[in-house]
Amino acid sequence: MKESSTAPRFRLLIHGQDGSIPYLTPELIQLMFFPEETDDHLLEDGKLHREHIILGLAVKDTCVAPDYQETPSKNKKRKGYSAVEEENDIHLAKQVKLDDLSSADASIQNSSFDGKDSNSTSEKLQQQQQNKKPSGYSFLNKHKSSRICGLLSASNYMEKYLRTPHQLSTLIVPTFSFVSNDDNGMTAYSSDEKKHIPKKQVAKQSQQKVYSANNVVPKSSKDAVLIDTPHGWQSIQPEQYCDAVSSMILPTKSNLLPSSCEGAVGLFDHVDLSSSQSDSLFSGNLTDKNFDKEESEISTTSQQAWKQALKKITLSVQKSNDWACRAQDIFLNEAQPIKFWLPVQILASQLPSHVVFTTPKIRPNLQKQFEDKEQKLLSNHSNVAIIGWDALVCGNNQRLDVLRNLMDTLLQSASTNPKQFLLLAVNDLQSILDAARAGVSIIGSNMARVRSRNGVAFCFDFDSDDSISGKEMDLKDTRFARDFYPILSKCTCLACRPRKTGMAPSFTRAYIHHLIQAKEMLSEILLFTHNLHQLILLFRQLSKEAALDEGAEGRGHLEAFCRKFEQSLTR
Repeated sequence: MKESSTAPRFRLLIHGQDGSIPYLTPELIQLMFFPEETDDHLLEDGKLHREHIILGLAVKDTCVAPDYQETPSKNKKRKGYSAVEEENDIHLAKQVKLDDLSSADASIQNSSFDGKDSNSTSEKLQQQQQNKKPSGYSFLNKHKSSRICGLLSASNYMEKYLRTPHQLSTLIVPTFSFVSNDDNGMTAYSSDEKKHIPKKQVAKQSQQKVYSANNVVPKSSKDAVLIDTPHGWQSIQPEQYCDAVSSMILPTKSNLLPSSCEGAVGLFDHVDLSSSQSDSLFSGNLTDKNFDKEESEISTTSQQAWKQALKKITLSVQKSNDWACRAQDIFLNEAQPIKFWLPVQILASQLPSHVVFTTPKIRPNLQKQFEDKEQKLLSNHSNVAIIGWDALVCGNNQRLDVLRNLMDTLLQSASTNPKQFLLLAVNDLQSILDAARAGVSIIGSNMARVRSRNGVAFCFDFDSDDSISGKEMDLKDTRFARDFYPILSKCTCLACRPRKTGMAPSFTRAYIHHLIQAKEMLSEILLFTHNLHQLILLFRQLSKEAALDEGAEGRGHLEAFCRKFEQSLTR
């Protein structure tokens, strides 16, 4: 929720897990975002965290519920109350760990059937439930959401079932990325991240054949896309996705206000390119959108790979645009309209501008003859989510050029409203700087959790122009075994702030090093709170520099800050 009249220029989209912030318990969330103490510094930090953070919720892990097959009854007469419904109710009551089971028993007792004793029936079904396995999994819908909220005596699925802090802004996505698996911590690491990954962990992952960028992602169909859920790949259509989003964020009672959600990103398709096709897109002058290249300039093989890559990108963009049009109509027809973010593949920058907003119904060669309603809806959309950044194989300079080319194409489209850009998956600090340079206002990243899991702490310094630095401290190093200083002396996070009884830090580098060596989860919790606080400080500084560029002092402040920060990263 925005508490000030002017929102920050840049905000961080955290990749949430199962509807909440990683590692943080409700008590830690209270301390970090809503401190009750009278200390002005703590209250200021809490406000800073709330203003610069958006919690990203993925439908792939928050809206998947089990289904149970109805057991055949010996009695041929159909019961008035389906056994499937009752078993689902019991499973949900057990899953959410209700503190007071009497409410669940009361709801079951109210649904008596055939004059039998409801209590005995409930006990029998509970015994059957212990040995019963789900027949499958499906996505959340309004019927399931209402039943869950009824068991919890709640009005909103997100706040009560997922336990999402209602004071924080949220944003719904189908999945954060197709090239990484955030649920189990196994990630297709970028070259910048690999240096922080222990060799033993990399070897163990390779032996276990965990998910990587080389694994095959199932192809989507015309009407549905496959996303990787904790229960395997699940197919979801735009209508199912909209139903899941509406069931999650909208209240079950019409007289209540919806949760503090800033909208939902539409379904998007994965562009499955081979290594030769990816290389052909960024080799030579192929990124200049010149489609009349002579075959003498590049080899025939590269030319064919380039054409095949453009064909795949075009088909993927058209399918995503078609799903976006279908989802937009559904969201606008809701009783309380939901803000929609148009997903745009970053590789669409390699296509001509008149192809970016096409669907399977809108042929590029017919666009000049008529103006289609769907094409106008796509080009005039004010909220754009750029996807596929983490899958680019080019260098940093080329990535920034590709991002700027795509944003220029989107900004040049006829639009009455200024466009707001979101970048979903960012894996390194350099990408955050590049996104800020290009003008992306919401930057999604999972770096705080990835670095914390590998014992690395961010150490940023923005006190003066001469002391701008962005370093990373590997607390697994044995030189920190006797280091009794805080992670960062001037940091005010939960891990570094001094104790109330004295000036000693809350947790020292030596203690966190010990926790890492002992493989205690507390080390990851402390490092996550520190790294998240440091990233928020970085976003605050980027917002300040951008405000100076927009003010009377002239331009160049943001670029100068990014260059100084980049120089500190290479030291």
